[in-house]
Amino acid sequence: VELKKILHDQGLKVSGRKAELIERLQQQENLILTMPRHSLRKRKNVDDEKEEDVTNINSSASAIESSSNESSSSSSSKPKLTGNVKASKKDKENAKKPKPAKTKVEPQRITEKDELEKLWNAKDALTNGSYTFKIMSWNVAGLRALLRKQPDALSTLASEHKLDVICLQEHKLQEVHLTDPKLKISSILKEEGYESHFSCSTVKKGYSGTCVFIKRRMAPDDDDGKKKKKQGTMDNFLSKKKKVDDCNDTSSSLSTSIGDIDVQNLIPINASLKMNKNEHDSEGRIVTIDFPQFTVTNLYVPNSGQALERLDYRTKSWDRDLYNYMKDIEVQRSKPVIWLGDLNVAHTWRDVWNDGAKHLAKQAGTTQEERDSFQQMLDGDVRNNGDDGEEAVFVDAFRYLYPDAKGHYSYWSQRAGNRAPNKGLRLDYFICSRSLMEDEPDKQAIVRDSYMIPQQEGSDHCPVVLEIELRK
Repeated sequence: VELKKILHDQGLKVSGRKAELIERLQQQENLILTMPRHSLRKRKNVDDEKEEDVTNINSSASAIESSSNESSSSSSSKPKLTGNVKASKKDKENAKKPKPAKTKVEPQRITEKDELEKLWNAKDALTNGSYTFKIMSWNVAGLRALLRKQPDALSTLASEHKLDVICLQEHKLQEVHLTDPKLKISSILKEEGYESHFSCSTVKKGYSGTCVFIKRRMAPDDDDGKKKKKQGTMDNFLSKKKKVDDCNDTSSSLSTSIGDIDVQNLIPINASLKMNKNEHDSEGRIVTIDFPQFTVTNLYVPNSGQALERLDYRTKSWDRDLYNYMKDIEVQRSKPVIWLGDLNVAHTWRDVWNDGAKHLAKQAGTTQEERDSFQQMLDGDVRNNGDDGEEAVFVDAFRYLYPDAKGHYSYWSQRAGNRAPNKGLRLDYFICSRSLMEDEPDKQAIVRDSYMIPQQEGSDHCPVVLEIELRK
């Protein structure tokens, strides 16, 4: 290794065997000894110049490196300038301007809800000889979906609340579904002792639809020796009008204990699926049941549409014809009426969580036109176009019983997640003849309470209930 280093320092070839390297080195030494003195001096000067050049190169590299380090150190300590001079001035001007405050995103606040004490006790009433007739209304937003997700929802509600009548809206069924053996629609609540009446849309599939389930009762004159009629098929229920007695299924267990009340008052007389107006009767929006002491009409009132394209139809046609229909029944039968269901209107400021919001004026269900039309129906001003109207003939049962209640809604947007914070609307009602609200000694039917069941899930609406005391 040392031999190769010596040869390398003298600029000689360093490859080869050891003997070759020694011989090459000896030849070089002999050559130097035989060289003239001036040549040796010249060679020495050349070597000195090379060494000096190497030294200068190294010192230059060090200087460059030092300069580079100083430059980088200097650049890191001073801010870099970007852009041209004009941009810098603009930046200075913008820096002087106050920055807008960042909008803080607040969590969803829970809408205030008043606690309400129940006004009526059905058990106590029964001990005194009265019977509490209970009607439930619920927009299920698709009956097949409800049965798939919560198959026991209806039977549980019927049992827990001891319901006499169950009114559903927006079942979205066609007539063909009612007899489909796979869907088993005809068997819904049958084991619980209810008969059913369905009204279906014929203009659009998977749209609208109303139905009513009624608790079957045994007439007082029935006895074991008589041959009892079986419940009619679902096709019979779809007829325009029929005698409900012909559809009683007495093969199942029937309730006969109703205190001092004549059981005949709980057995319906007639059922109708139409308003008898061609422009309204193709969407399956109505089922009317006549009981001996009053009439119940289940409704799914048309929505005015996202762009309010059906607003005129709703307020100028449907509302007026519905009022006339209910008023005619009240006059012809000389009995009070109850029209109920998803009426698609938030009547007053207490019926909407964000009252005063600008968009409400153009939102279906909260427009001034819909609210005014609804108020005219309650006041009896529809037939006279609001002039010299009759005395208020219809009453919103919940608002009559709880005039100042806040935060009690029946609809919440699922898309916006509004149910948990109670940001809702009250769209579901029981509208009653005023006579049903008057507690007088000679009255046989009096509205006693109305309430929501907000804990019941399965739809964007919750069930609402009306309780009516029936006296002997």
